[in-house]
Amino acid sequence: MMNETGSYPGQTWLWLYTFWYQVPPFAGSSNADLGVVLMMTILSLGLLLIPFIPGLRDIPYWIPVYKLIWRTLPPTAGSQPPVHPEPEPAPR
Repeated sequence: MMNETGSYPGQTWLWLYTFWYQVPPFAGSSNADLGVVLMMTILSLGLLLIPFIPGLRDIPYWIPVYKLIWRTLPPTAGSQPPVHPEPEPAPR
């Protein structure tokens, strides 16, 4: 990994990789580059697969912090109808 110190602020995205060089399993290893790349690959795959892992995807429902942010507000008297109303079901 290359991190140029002369071009401030430098490559800010590299902090994710350079962090692992300070952790003891990688700090003194001769294969630190390979270990760091593998660690970041595993962590990236884990982050991408969170919606598909049954236990992890249910955590927001167990700890409903999202309800503090995305709460439904009561309708006001002069409110406009929704821009995209839901389509009516097709006749059978």
